[in-house]
Amino acid sequence: MKQGPKAWYGARTFYRWLSWEERPFEERVVLFRARSLDEAVELAERESAEYAREGDLEVLDMVQAYRISDGDEEVGAGTEVFSKLHALDLPANEFLDRYDSGPAHTHISE
Repeated sequence: MKQGPKAWYGARTFYRWLSWEERPFEERVVLFRARSLDEAVELAERESAEYAREGDLEVLDMVQAYRISDGDEEVGAGTEVFSKLHALDLPANEFLDRYDSGPAHTHISE
């Protein structure tokens, strides 16, 4: 059986920092090339385990994957890498308050 071409997927993974005093949570979206959604999730699980080992993080038990492109479509500036619809009956300000979790920790690499 011939396998189809690899498509681009964005995978959202979640962590808890163990070495920081406030133990903040982290969300990441990482790109993968895979032949299926299941393969993209498997790749994300492996990558997240490695990322957690390197940074003293706990991997939380959820991966959300999103197909970005088909086959050889170009991925670049302006490409949507993740989208999630929220079916909540809330005013806009309450929705945003739900996702504003306080001060963000920013890491800038040089």
